[in-house]
Amino acid sequence: MQGHAPTVSRYIHATEWSTESRQLQTFLLENRMKGFFASIVAGDVDPGMLKSAFGMDDVLTAPPVPRSFLDFTTLSIDRIGGRSMWTLRPRSGSSERTIFYLHGGGYVLNLTVPHWNFLERLARLANATIVVPDYPLAPAYTFADVHTFVGAAYARVLEETNAASVTIMGDSAGGGLGLSFTQCLRDSRAPLPAQVIVMSPWLDVTVSNPDIDAVDDRDHLLGTRGLQRAGLAYAGSRDPRSPLISPLYGSFAGMPPIAVFQGTHDIFVADSRKLIDRLDSEGRADRYFEYPNQIHVWALFDMPEATSAVQQMVELLRA
Repeated sequence: MQGHAPTVSRYIHATEWSTESRQLQTFLLENRMKGFFASIVAGDVDPGMLKSAFGMDDVLTAPPVPRSFLDFTTLSIDRIGGRSMWTLRPRSGSSERTIFYLHGGGYVLNLTVPHWNFLERLARLANATIVVPDYPLAPAYTFADVHTFVGAAYARVLEETNAASVTIMGDSAGGGLGLSFTQCLRDSRAPLPAQVIVMSPWLDVTVSNPDIDAVDDRDHLLGTRGLQRAGLAYAGSRDPRSPLISPLYGSFAGMPPIAVFQGTHDIFVADSRKLIDRLDSEGRADRYFEYPNQIHVWALFDMPEATSAVQQMVELLRA
């Protein structure tokens, strides 16, 4: 629209690229982590690498909650359709915020130790209750099974919590799922969360944006190799461009506020920018946080850029 004033708030991180971030990316490159995800999709993952990188014994089973996380929270586990939903409530102070967290992993990898560490930081800083549904994974299950389980988990949360105090969060595939699930909540006129916060969201499982190739060689954690196979497995027999699978193709009208955290060395940066431009053109007052030189889901790791991003997420939660 000619003369349209921007409505999306855009933050570009201006601090010098940290030594810790450079070292992490060098480590990922030297250990060929980019091909590791492809090996997960292919079913020939190295168990030793899986254990050392993500603290997991197998791709389908999440590692236990770290002791440091349990030191200041009370853990309860609900069973929904034979699967778990973890809820961690801070023992001290009044927890008025609930984070309903959907983990990444290309819909084929479960929650990892870096996820638990990231959620622990959020819980400590925001004094928030963390709810993590252990949703089923492809290729044994598809988007339909995932949405059914996540819907049941969200309904269970609303039995004890007002939707206005809930934030849906997610990274990578979990970020895409968070947006598509919230679109479903809107369409069914179910109670909407206060906001949606996503990091490096997988918005289009077809990985069809031509600008992705320009970034592929700079993201040393995630590559297009294996992604399309994972996306098709998640879609099953459904068109992968369905908004239930790829939220970029859905409508964002009537959605709660959205905040997107994105690194410029992440292969999903092109789609995140595409989403933000679209939200801007629709006059939505959403938030965009872009971190130069940062790879896919950088905020899960221990470095200054992650500390900055987590603090911004906490401010959004408090607001």
